[in-house]
Amino acid sequence: MVKAKAWYRMGYLFEVVLITAGLIVLLQHPFHLTANSWLLYLFGTALMALSVVFPVTLPSMLISLELVFTFYFVMTYDIATALWVNFLGELVGTLLLAHKSRKMAIFTNPALKVICLMAGYLAYSLVEPVLLANNMEYGSKVVKLFIVGIVFFVFNHLIIHVNLFLRQRHFSIRTGLNAVMWESFIYLAVFPLAMLGDLLERHLGAYTLLVIAVPVAAVTSVIRTVSHLQWSNRVNYACIQLSMAKDLSTIYQKTFHIAHDLTDARQVMLLKKLPDGSYQGLDDRDEVLVENVRHELLERAIRERNVISVPKVKGSLELFPDWEARSYILVPLVGKTEVFGVICMGKPHSFGFKQDHQKQLGFLANQVSIILDRNHIYEELERAAIINQLTGLYNYQYFYEQLDCQFQQAKTTGEDLCLIIFDIDYFKKYNDIYGHIVGDEVLRQVAMIAKSVCVQHGVLLARYGGEEFVAIGRMTMTQAYELGEEVRRKIQDHQFVYQEHTVKNITISVGIAHLQEHDALSPSDLLEKADQSLYWGAKEMGRNRVAVYSSEFDQRLFVDALTGLHTIHYLRRKLRSLCENQTHFPMHFLLVDILGMRTINDQYGFEVGNRVLIDVSYLLKNTMRGDDLICRYMDDEFLVVVKGIPECDLGIISKRIHEAFAKHSFHHVGHVAIDLTVVTLGSADEEPVLLERIDTARRSYSGKQIV
Repeated sequence: MVKAKAWYRMGYLFEVVLITAGLIVLLQHPFHLTANSWLLYLFGTALMALSVVFPVTLPSMLISLELVFTFYFVMTYDIATALWVNFLGELVGTLLLAHKSRKMAIFTNPALKVICLMAGYLAYSLVEPVLLANNMEYGSKVVKLFIVGIVFFVFNHLIIHVNLFLRQRHFSIRTGLNAVMWESFIYLAVFPLAMLGDLLERHLGAYTLLVIAVPVAAVTSVIRTVSHLQWSNRVNYACIQLSMAKDLSTIYQKTFHIAHDLTDARQVMLLKKLPDGSYQGLDDRDEVLVENVRHELLERAIRERNVISVPKVKGSLELFPDWEARSYILVPLVGKTEVFGVICMGKPHSFGFKQDHQKQLGFLANQVSIILDRNHIYEELERAAIINQLTGLYNYQYFYEQLDCQFQQAKTTGEDLCLIIFDIDYFKKYNDIYGHIVGDEVLRQVAMIAKSVCVQHGVLLARYGGEEFVAIGRMTMTQAYELGEEVRRKIQDHQFVYQEHTVKNITISVGIAHLQEHDALSPSDLLEKADQSLYWGAKEMGRNRVAVYSSEFDQRLFVDALTGLHTIHYLRRKLRSLCENQTHFPMHFLLVDILGMRTINDQYGFEVGNRVLIDVSYLLKNTMRGDDLICRYMDDEFLVVVKGIPECDLGIISKRIHEAFAKHSFHHVGHVAIDLTVVTLGSADEEPVLLERIDTARRSYSGKQIV
């Protein structure tokens, strides 16, 4: 394999030979500036230079209609005049663009034109005697135009592509065919205008050049407009397709292809910005090429939100040494609030990207950034819909969807499926002592610890209720038990600190149920069995332990042993069937919280406290209707479910409850105050998030409170 420097030297040597050959041809055809020809040289050189300075930018080439003047001189004047005017015009135009092109090109481009013209003249010389012998004076001019033009076309493309191959070390057939197509299109305009100039020359002389300059400018403008419209339409069409894409990889891939086609860049890479501020390099298949990329050019592109072109790569401007690129262009993808990354493209020669490339890529970047911004917002909304804001875990609704899906799959395939419930022991006590802000921090830290363990085992973790978390995964009973023990130990050993508060002795209880081993009939049945193991196997056996489901728990699940009321587990099981009856809506959930229960327990003891809870249960039973469902929700909270009552009647029910408590005198305690909060279920669609709403209302009393 030839090394890069060797290739570059070969390209350099090829250009030196080209320049030398061009100068030799010129010196063999000296020109004589006369009083009648100076205006011709002036107009011809100026118009050709202007055509060079204002070309039309295409992905792999620049095109202009300077050939109109080239072939006009071929038809109308002698060979020396044609060669020198073309050489001078190309030289002046390239000098004017010296700051935007390689220095070698100042002499390479004029020499190339001289050699191609000379090749055309030599080809024409073979048929010229035959034409003159038949007195075909004007016909010989037309033949000369076509022969010189065709030979010029062939030699020009041959030499250019050989030179590009030597300098860039690759050849693209698609790029070459695209260049030939555009050049053929240009010739359709060039030949007629050159012939028109030859007809007008006998009447206008040198001023003919000014006349044909008008249609040249018009056609150039049309080509530029068509080219811009073509790319704008392609970008717009691509953006319509991108707007329907939801995943980022599809958007990035399509953007890659458009940017590559627009510039014909040899190297293209997406530098995706990571949270730590570095960039990750991806190819068009979304595969990682480089990691931990950092560079001031990338930060500048993001900061300025503009396409940045680096025409000559030197020293600190080099991004990727392996690319051997001599020019870069950086396209930032920046939304209103999010930085997505930078598309970086490189070419192996200096000044590979033109101003038009910057404009078109800028338009593309703006469109893609809008699409990425919109997709980012959609992703955030979708994420917010399934993520619990406090803990960052999946919410209750998403968990139920995954539970149904995984249950059916495991049932069909016979694979293991375990469900684990974690519950923080005495969490309400910590809330009462330290307040809800510290309680929320405890929830967050417990969630973080549990998640770190579950992620390692490929287990899905969600927040299930107030202080409950639930995990589901393809595990054997032994694996689930080990996972539960690992989470329990880590939480037991963890020091919970928040600001100036240190919360000690945080523990959890864990319940486990297995689909096959415990013969779960449905997703809700599996959940209930895990619930039973949590409360009867772990909570009732002293807490801070892991328990596995046993059939003896079934009869103890739905009735609270102290009050004789239904448990929250019964409500969970009953809720779906309640929601199936439309006459139950609106359904109201009255959360009755006994105030000062901790003080009662401290002053009078737990026996008196338990007696108060029993009396409250009897008081609620006697106050509410016979078909109202009453549950013990937490240690000192009760939940009353009232079905099919208009919201305006809630005031009457609330007043009835408050009056009952105001009239009742509790043994040893006297009167007990309560807080009453209402959460309303308007339709069955709201059922999956009901318990989260009740928990939010319980902690913050931000729901409708009736006093």
